[in-house]
Amino acid sequence: MKVIGIDLAGLATNPSGFAILVGRTFKTQLIYSDEQMIELCVKEKPDLVAIDAPLSLPKRGNLRDADLSLIKRGLRVFPPTFTGMRSLTARGILLTKKLRTRKIKVIEIHPRTSGITIFKTANRSQWRKKLKKMGFCLRGGKSRHELDAVLAAFTGTLHLRGKTEEIGKVGEGTIVIPLP
Repeated sequence: MKVIGIDLAGLATNPSGFAILVGRTFKTQLIYSDEQMIELCVKEKPDLVAIDAPLSLPKRGNLRDADLSLIKRGLRVFPPTFTGMRSLTARGILLTKKLRTRKIKVIEIHPRTSGITIFKTANRSQWRKKLKKMGFCLRGGKSRHELDAVLAAFTGTLHLRGKTEEIGKVGEGTIVIPLP
């Protein structure tokens, strides 16, 4: 099984975290362009790509049903239409379309929610420690973007194993989160 996790930046001038999980090894790097992300995804032929970014817009208002559901659970998410999120949402939607036209399966995840659900903490350094304790090897940088991409890939793996739930409405967009 091979899963790619992407912590997408709103602008290509900012770094996006990119992680590939094969077996128990994560390989991470920072990437800037959509073209490079697509090229790597096509080359790696993953079973799934899990992206940390809104991949859809609400049908009306500022929040999707998925966002509202996470907020009701006490989890913090930003509206896809929020000023600082608009470019990220647009980039996520476009990247998803490009990947899906190449027959690559894509899901939306939220790494902070995954970290809280799996490890009971939002602290990224704790995620790293707990993954290592679980026998995972992390190769690459240690930036927060890469670690969020690692959590995206890990959540994608859990999804392929049937250990997640999809929050939201089909047609408006869902967010995949680990089961407690």
